[in-house]
Amino acid sequence: MEPEKINNQFNGELQQQIAGDLLKGHIYRLGNPKDILQQAGIPDLPIELNAATLAEKSNPNYKNSHPFELLEIKDLPNAIQDPIMVFDSKTRKGSKVILTDLQSKGINFVVIIEINHKKGSNRTGVIEINSIRSLYPKDQINDIFVWEKEGLLKYVNKEKALAYTKELRSQFPQKSSIYTEASIYNIVKK
Repeated sequence: MEPEKINNQFNGELQQQIAGDLLKGHIYRLGNPKDILQQAGIPDLPIELNAATLAEKSNPNYKNSHPFELLEIKDLPNAIQDPIMVFDSKTRKGSKVILTDLQSKGINFVVIIEINHKKGSNRTGVIEINSIRSLYPKDQINDIFVWEKEGLLKYVNKEKALAYTKELRSQFPQKSSIYTEASIYNIVKK
């Protein structure tokens, strides 16, 4: 399916979830990773997101307290395919962390994808997918610089990364020395 059709289908289904009309057990299908994601180590397998995971992560009562409005992830398929950066996960082996342009209250979303996730059973057949296990506004932005220093960076869009840093400097002027263009130099030179 064409990327724009996938994105439009996702947005329509998201509206159904917001309205409470989405069937229980719904799985969002976000297409297969394109070249950028594949070069970052995400295999050419379908990307899926369980609607229940989305409801849980956006809930204000969720244990990790990263609440967001469902509407804020409109265009998620496009945002994943054209990320700011992609990292290997520091905490989840076999997972990738994708920093996107999508924002909640000025804070960019990250999407955590478990690659080669096995789905199904021996009876029905087991298939592998790229499963979105989590997504949330990444408010601990220092982690991004730590991940780069630890060698976890797998892809960077240089233009977007510089714009992201500039935005951080305007959002957090008290930390402007941390979020300088020089501080992201190691990231964009890759």
